[in-house]
Amino acid sequence: EGASYAMFTTVNNSAYTVSSAISTQLLGIWDVSKETLVGGDLSGLTKLTIFTTFCQVSGILFVKLLPRTREDLEHLHSDRLSGSRIGGMIFLTITFGSILYAVTIGFMNIVAPGWAGET
Repeated sequence: EGASYAMFTTVNNSAYTVSSAISTQLLGIWDVSKETLVGGDLSGLTKLTIFTTFCQVSGILFVKLLPRTREDLEHLHSDRLSGSRIGGMIFLTITFGSILYAVTIGFMNIVAPGWAGET
């Protein structure tokens, strides 16, 4: 139970940082330049906000995949793929890759503002 909670918290925290990094990458899709916003056109900002919010809460769609009872959980543990090293490596690779991606994007935004083409 403790390991599951730690894994959930790690994924949740990395998803939050990755969503910010992805929103930086998506600035070029809709016009969210300073001039546009000062001019009163908030449509691009609204679309970007809705899209990134949807990305953050999309995990709710997977709640149905969680075991409902203790018996369901025990059945999952008895599965031959339970505790798979390959599955664990995939999980860790995606998690640490996401964190590395978010750190890299943040670093690039500090060192070279506008590197992704946004204004």
